[in-house]
Amino acid sequence: MRVVVVALRVAALAVAIWALVSRADCAFVTRTCLGSNLFSYFTVHSAFLLVLAVLLAVLHTASGRQEPGWLTGLRALSTTYTVVSGTVFAVLLANAELLGHLFLVPLSSKVLHFVLPVYAVLDFLLAPGRNRLRWATVWVATVFPALWAVYTLVRGRMVHWYPYFFLDPDLVGGYGVVGTYALGLSMYILTVAFLTVAATRLPAVPARSAVPAPGRARPRRRRDSPPAPPDAPARDRGTREDGAREAGARTAGTPAPGTGR
Repeated sequence: MRVVVVALRVAALAVAIWALVSRADCAFVTRTCLGSNLFSYFTVHSAFLLVLAVLLAVLHTASGRQEPGWLTGLRALSTTYTVVSGTVFAVLLANAELLGHLFLVPLSSKVLHFVLPVYAVLDFLLAPGRNRLRWATVWVATVFPALWAVYTLVRGRMVHWYPYFFLDPDLVGGYGVVGTYALGLSMYILTVAFLTVAATRLPAVPARSAVPAPGRARPRRRRDSPPAPPDAPARDRGTREDGAREAGARTAGTPAPGTGR
């Protein structure tokens, strides 16, 4: 089981790194986008966090060490953010005509928005060793998106560029509308984080197999002694009383009842 989990996580790492490198070719190869703009996308941030979480999980799983609580928390946060970025992009893509936007979706973008979220959920649910998280993790999940939103709004006002149209106050009709979008996204992030933390309370796959390792003796099960018959105490008490009478008879020089000379 451990070998399979490590192999799948290494494969996911390779795919995720390829998708990030391929997505960055517009900034470093074709020069069709700015690198500072590319690395301002929430999708890219969540993918980097997922790569870090999976890498650390690979190291712990390969070494046979038990997954610490902080790593389960990191995996939960990266899963939450990856799912949020994927589903938001899917909604935007489905409503592209209504929104009047044209989305170009290369293979690397499909991997980042659709493949990685599915893998993150399956790995978090099925991989062994996760710990039970506190409900406070749900609120922790809102810290990074809040900081990212502040950074995006401040930078957007300075460079006149926003990674997502619903964060552009000039495009949607003011900061009040931006705040409405932000509130809706915050509620969605809380919902996904709540479900992710709740998943840690489901029965988890055991981290180690119950089959003993080769060369290690299987512990013997101690057999319980059969229960004594119900009349055993009475027989023992009668035997002790007969022995006492016989000893008293010998001491007095008279035969015990039921014995002859």
